[in-house]
Amino acid sequence: MQLIAFTSFKGGCGKTTTLMAMAAMLAARGRRIALFEADDNQPLALWRRHAEARGQWDARCALYPALDLDALEAAFEAAEANGCEIALVDTRGGGSEFNQTILLNAALTVVPTNLSSIEVDEALQTLRYVIELMRSAGELRPLGLAINRVTPGRLSAGERDGLEILKTLPIFEARLSSRRVFADLKGLGHLHLHHAALQQEPGKRIAAGHTGAALREAEALAAEMLDAMEAA
Repeated sequence: MQLIAFTSFKGGCGKTTTLMAMAAMLAARGRRIALFEADDNQPLALWRRHAEARGQWDARCALYPALDLDALEAAFEAAEANGCEIALVDTRGGGSEFNQTILLNAALTVVPTNLSSIEVDEALQTLRYVIELMRSAGELRPLGLAINRVTPGRLSAGERDGLEILKTLPIFEARLSSRRVFADLKGLGHLHLHHAALQQEPGKRIAAGHTGAALREAEALAAEMLDAMEAA
């Protein structure tokens, strides 16, 4: 089983939202997915409760508590025994020894960020930390910046400036735009199931269209992440 770690020094960067979108897309592809809850705030547990209440939780995703090293080890063994192929890890903020262990065992590390000057600076610090950590361990593994909350379509001037700063760094080409469905995802459940439900409701054609656009963005990003792991 391969680990994908979602990490950032800064809260509110879209880390958990990006993970939730990727979980939905991998499940929609028929993959069995483990979600490792390593963030003390436990946002994934809240997401699952809301999703189950709406009937929009995909059973191909299994959630495991992983708040310390012993729990992470137990979660890994349980997920493998349950046939999970990929584990998505929602790390806590900062550079703790526990976070280091997760990052050094990840097949892919994803650093979500938007393109504001503050977030770009935090993303650069996180990326530098991850690279230095891997170098100290003698092994560089795939990693990349996942851009989120950008203007749909054409980028604003500020966003173009942020992208210019990051252009020499590993960045996934697919981006998650600033869409209400991404902002509300924690209360909705799996994106593909929410979209399917909207398509069945009379009078929800416009909402379904917007959600479909979000679905295509998330699918493109998930495909890139899978390609990055396979190439490695």
